[in-house]
Amino acid sequence: MKDKKIIAYKNERVKKFAYNLRSLIQEAVMVEWGRLGRNQKNKPALQYIKVENERSDLHRALQASICECPGCRHADRDMVYNAPLKHWFCTQCAQEYRDFYHKKKAIIDQGGFVGDFDEFFHSTFL
Repeated sequence: MKDKKIIAYKNERVKKFAYNLRSLIQEAVMVEWGRLGRNQKNKPALQYIKVENERSDLHRALQASICECPGCRHADRDMVYNAPLKHWFCTQCAQEYRDFYHKKKAIIDQGGFVGDFDEFFHSTFL
């Protein structure tokens, strides 16, 4: 677990400040994302693609930041950094992914079939 970093606030004032700042950044990104989308109407194909790439980059940066959990989209939770995936996940989602891995792995180890199970993804939360 040496590659995992946890951001958990103990002081309620600091926690509220951090969560509000995350929400503010999240909102600013989505406002810019929407502005870019409105401005790309009636643009030539190459400019349209360029703007769409900017929007995708902006959205990916938000997902990779500590501002938003890519699992549940919450900004107001303690976060855990998953180094192999290079993303921050809230502690609740990380625990759910851990539990899901153990549950599905037990079924596989007994010779069962679990369907679409990304073992690498879930194992990064261990």
